[in-house]
Amino acid sequence: MALSNAQRDGFDRRISRIKKGGPNTMGEVHVGPVDEEAARTRKKGKPASNTVRIKKKRAKKVDLNSGSTMTLSILALFFGGLSMFVGQAADFHLFAAGGLVQLTPPEIIAPYIQYVPFAIGGFLALAFGWTFHMLRGIRFLALAGSFGAVYYYQAELIQKVPGLYASFFSKEFVETALAAV
Repeated sequence: MALSNAQRDGFDRRISRIKKGGPNTMGEVHVGPVDEEAARTRKKGKPASNTVRIKKKRAKKVDLNSGSTMTLSILALFFGGLSMFVGQAADFHLFAAGGLVQLTPPEIIAPYIQYVPFAIGGFLALAFGWTFHMLRGIRFLALAGSFGAVYYYQAELIQKVPGLYASFFSKEFVETALAAV
């Protein structure tokens, strides 16, 4: 099969672009027998390989901090409230009379048991905040605000959603809280 003059000219132009390293060339083309000494060294002194050089793809960098402040603030509200709720539930089940484990703390620690929801919930809130980049600005205020709101308004929350608290705490706990209000 013979090449027409137009095909030959197009092929020659492509080979000249490749030799110059011009645009739209993805690699090096070697035609004919390879001189091994010349193929093993490049102009820059790096060893060459017999593979075609493909342009390097850049890895896509995902930045969680680039999310919408409004969206992440809503998540911060949710995570802050959830953290305090989990802290309160853990405190109930670890140290309250109707809890699952009912640990008896030593006398030295006993006065500080009231701060267990803050310790457990605070740890969870910081973990969520660190994971989703919520530890500064509006997001941190939303996280801390909802954390404190769930603690402060626990009695009102028990009145509004007693079934939720009965599921995670106990029916006796909910009845006692509703009777106290």
